[in-house]
Amino acid sequence: MRFHKGAAYAIIAVLFWIFGVRVAAQPGVPSHRIRAVIENLRNARQAHEVDLDLRLIPGVRMSRTDYNTRNVLMEVSADCAIDRTQVEAILLAHGLLLSCWSRNPQGTHDFEPLDPRSCGELHVER
Repeated sequence: MRFHKGAAYAIIAVLFWIFGVRVAAQPGVPSHRIRAVIENLRNARQAHEVDLDLRLIPGVRMSRTDYNTRNVLMEVSADCAIDRTQVEAILLAHGLLLSCWSRNPQGTHDFEPLDPRSCGELHVER
C-alpha cells in the first residue's frame, strides 16, 4: 500500500497524540519531548525493536519510531538524563545512525515530524 506523504504524517500525528494524551494526563509531572531522525532503518520490525530498547532507559515514558518517516518521538521525564550520545549508542547496536536531534519541554503544540531530507544538512541540535 502506498501512502501520500501528508497522509503518513497525519496518521503519525494522530498516533503520537493518542499516546501523548496518556503522558500529558499526569498532572504536575513535567516532561520533555525528544524528536529525532534515524538513518538506515530497514523495516517496521526494526523500528519496534529500537522502541523496546529506548523504553528501557529510566525516565522514558513513551517511544515511537516510524518506519515511513524515520522519525522517533519520545516523551521523557524532565529530569531524565537521556542524551544524544546514549540514543546514538542504542541505535548503533541496531546498525542505525542518528541524523537529527531535538529535546524541548513538552508543550501544548502538535507533533510535527522532522524532515529526513534536510537532517543531514542541518544536524538540528536544540
